[in-house]
Amino acid sequence: MTTNKRLALIDDDREILQLLSQYMSQQGYEVSPFTDGESFLAADISQFSLAILDLSLPGIDGLSVCRQLRQSSDLPVIMLTAASDDLDRILGLELGADDYMGKPFNPRELLARVKALLRRVETQASAVNNEIQLFINSQKRTVKVNDQPIALTGTEFDLLAVLAQQQGQIVSKDYISKTLHGRSNSPFERAIDTSISRLRSKLSEFYPDPIQNVRGKGYVLVIPCQ
Repeated sequence: MTTNKRLALIDDDREILQLLSQYMSQQGYEVSPFTDGESFLAADISQFSLAILDLSLPGIDGLSVCRQLRQSSDLPVIMLTAASDDLDRILGLELGADDYMGKPFNPRELLARVKALLRRVETQASAVNNEIQLFINSQKRTVKVNDQPIALTGTEFDLLAVLAQQQGQIVSKDYISKTLHGRSNSPFERAIDTSISRLRSKLSEFYPDPIQNVRGKGYVLVIPCQ
């Protein structure tokens, strides 16, 4: 069994590298292991289909690797983080990671996430953007992309509704907080960032980069909606 997909594994734990390399190879993937971010960034990124990137690396850490990678590549990235690194996980998603898994993890779950992310990327590559349409039913509180229903929490639906009201325009965190909670957003409050990351992840299965982050200003919903 072979998939013709090459994975980059970036982790300074050689035991994890060995185990994951062996497991993913058995599943039909070609695997290139790296023990640091510098050697990965120096490689030919175009040869990879997906990167599995550890957050804690010697030298350049995973967040910095992801930031540098996004300057020149849209390579799909699954970030590995310690279970307690909520803030770093959110930052990783904001910097362009497509998914994350907390350590320790089950290799079978990681494999499932790799397959799902690769399917999503292939779907996005084949989709014509102007054929994608987001439908929001405020009365029934339902959301569909074309004919596909999207399961959102109440918080995610309310957030999407606020963004959709000003589609294509920058919506500040302060405006979102005042609209949804009746108060200004605290500089240290991460609830909106977390909800945005989860909502973006769900919508990005159908549309590339559906919610764009305008640094220091807010968010823009770019997926066409009705």
